[in-house]
Parts: sequence; structure tokens; C-alpha cells
Amino acid sequence: PPTRKQLAEVQLSQRIAVMLSTAVLSLSLNAPVVRPAVSNARMAAITPGDVGTTKPLGVYDPLGLIETRDMRRYEIMEIKHGRSAMLGFVHILAIHAGVRLPGYLSQAAGLKFADMPVGCFASLEATPTAGWLQIMIVTAMAETGAGNVPDLPGPSGLAGGPTGLVKAGLLGQPQTADKAPGDIGGEIWQRYADPEERAFKLNAERNNGRAAMLGVTGCLIHELLGVDALYPTGGLGGAAPPPIFS
Repeated sequence: PPTRKQLAEVQLSQRIAVMLSTAVLSLSLNAPVVRPAVSNARMAAITPGDVGTTKPLGVYDPLGLIETRDMRRYEIMEIKHGRSAMLGFVHILAIHAGVRLPGYLSQAAGLKFADMPVGCFASLEATPTAGWLQIMIVTAMAETGAGNVPDLPGPSGLAGGPTGLVKAGLLGQPQTADKAPGDIGGEIWQRYADPEERAFKLNAERNNGRAAMLGVTGCLIHELLGVDALYPTGGLGGAAPPPIFS
């Protein structure tokens, strides 16, 4: 029979494979929407004062990509990944606190939300295939704006109709060339008329997204090293505090 060390190595390789496949899926779903060729004006360098160039780093470009790459596309990708990471980190906090949705995740498999494990990789591996397909479909709809169908039949003010939540951008609208990076929300999302307030909110979102991306990456690395995602100093036994909600 395999030794404990061999089993641990197999489990580690499986988790790395899951993380890599998730990263590939994220990149594939963040492909840019087909649009006209990028002009030189569109590829203009990022300058101090632009959204995301806050202190202390300012315009941070150690690889020198600004002058040679389409930075608009990179901005769009950074915003999307930052938003996903913020949702993901809140999810990690919630599941470690013991928060679970009521009911079944999969009635066919007899799997309840309460049965889902706490670990980042463990919860990924426990999600049924049908659940992954739903996640991919919703993500693709949000990415392409396919969920916004203004002519969907239904009474106005509800999901359908000409003024319903679908048209308002509940599932997001496509990122087009005439919109600012990350502007995929419809009429339902908050807008700020004051330029200073808008700049503050956009910079806060960008920096919080960056922090969340680092935080989620740290949680995944902690689990790969065999410690608890949020409490790595609890020892190799993962002695995390008990759930807040039980």
C-alpha cells in the first residue's frame, strides 16, 4: 500500500491540477469581446492620475508593457479578476465562519450545502459537474452580456419587459469599445456624477480587487502547504478557531 507521504504527494498534485484548470478557465472566459483593431490612441500609455495609479506605487510597470501592449485589455482583465477575487475571498470568510445556504446543492446526489467542506480545494472537488456547468454558463452570460434580452416577454419592472432587471444589467452587459474598462453594469448599478467621488470609488475597487487577488492566492498556497487557508499559524494540523455560525 502507498505510504502516507506518497498519498500526500498525490493529493498535492491533484489540487495543483484543479488550481491550474481553474486558472485556464478564468483566462478563457476573460477573452476580449470581438471589436475593431486597436488603434495607437487606444494603446496610449497609462499616466499618473489615471484610475489604479494610486500611491505609493503610482504607475507600476516593472516589465515595461505599457508602451507595447493594449493596456485597455489588461485593465479590463484586472478589473474582472479583482471583482471575482473579492467575491471569492468573501466566500472563503463565510464558509470558514460556518455560513451555509439552506437546502440542497444537488438533490440527485443528495448533497446539501451544509455538507460542503470548508477547504478551498475540498469545496471545489465536492461541487458536482452540473454545478460547474451552471457556474460556467452564468459566467459566460455575464462576460458576453447574453443575459440582457430587452425583448424578453414579461411584465415591466420584473425580470422581463422593456424596463425589467434584465435590460437594467442585472447579469452584466458586454464590454464594448465605447465604454470605460469594467463598465459592464446597466442602469441598475450605482453611478456617481461627481468626478472626484467617482475616481475615489473606482480606485477603491481597483485596490480592493488587487488585495483580494493576493488574499485568495495566499489562501490557496496555504492549503497546498497543508495548513488552514485563513489560519496558517495554527500548525500543520490546521487548528483553526471553531466556526462562528454553527
